[in-house]
Amino acid sequence: MHIPIKSGAIIPVLIMLPNIIWLLLPHTSTSSNATVPLALNIAENAGRVAIIVIPFFYSLSFDKRFPVFALVIACLALALYYGAWIRYFAGGQSAALMSASLIGIPLPMAIAPTVLLVFSAYLMGSWPLLAASIWFGVAHIWVSALTL
Repeated sequence: MHIPIKSGAIIPVLIMLPNIIWLLLPHTSTSSNATVPLALNIAENAGRVAIIVIPFFYSLSFDKRFPVFALVIACLALALYYGAWIRYFAGGQSAALMSASLIGIPLPMAIAPTVLLVFSAYLMGSWPLLAASIWFGVAHIWVSALTL
């Protein structure tokens, strides 16, 4: 199957879309007062920058082995991520919904984008994105768990 998408930039755009909506809406509740170690906060943000920038230098390609499997998993992860955001917005933006499990998956707003990024890295053939995805995922899930 040869359907190259010219830019991998679609991936960070899809991930950041609900975050942009969140920034534009008035906030009705505050998040946890848990403190996150500075080194972990820096690690998470460095990973965040990497997963936003790196895809701009790659194209999604479906010439790999098992591209349909990777695409299905990436789409399911994106659907889970959007579902968690919809639940958050529809639930009055309750801070508890940011980390509440969804269909039995804990921390869906941290795990789903990580899964999406890992499978997108495979479809892009990008080792740097894979490394950045794992780095960001570990840090983001860790921070999310600390702020429960």
